[in-house]
Amino acid sequence: MTGDDRGQAFTLEGLASALILLGALLFAVQSVVVTPGGGGELDPSTRADLRQQASDILLTTARAEENDLSTLVRNWSESRRTFEGAVNGQIGYGPRTPPGDFGRMLEQTFDQRGFLYNVEVVYRPKNLSEGTGSVPMVDRGTPSEQAVTASYTVTLYDNQTLTARNVSQNVELRQYDTNATNNADGYYPVPDAVNGPVYNVVEVRLVVW
Repeated sequence: MTGDDRGQAFTLEGLASALILLGALLFAVQSVVVTPGGGGELDPSTRADLRQQASDILLTTARAEENDLSTLVRNWSESRRTFEGAVNGQIGYGPRTPPGDFGRMLEQTFDQRGFLYNVEVVYRPKNLSEGTGSVPMVDRGTPSEQAVTASYTVTLYDNQTLTARNVSQNVELRQYDTNATNNADGYYPVPDAVNGPVYNVVEVRLVVW
């Protein structure tokens, strides 16, 4: 091999090595898992990503064939006065994972990366002058100032039923009592606040920090 050939070979080897190194660097950068910053501070890019991911989870769940957002909103245990499988009425599922793909997506997207989140069902009261009411589906604490919020609107209808196990499928939403009396039977906190076939229009609000 002549000196020129050896020089060309070395040049090609150097170029190939540089390309491999560059490719590895790009792969490493793209594979970085975004984690919360020190003191809960998140840069604008991370907050934008979290907001988009939260919106995508809500949208995907809303369009699901099973356990969609409407089903989850109606997954109410009359006897326990909270969502079926939840811890209690104050924190909802709290540290537990909500059911179905919704819970799995929340866990993989936020839990496994060290982020906290709350899920709240916001509804219209019978008297609109009272503002809005809410029911905690998942409460994991007080959001930081860096928290991001995504929401999705769900329409409930009079002739729908609760979706928790062991509830009567013959009782429609419009037949439930929204007053939390000592008798828990027949209680559902979201009231019939809309005239006509619509029962209520609720907002599933996901807050991540």
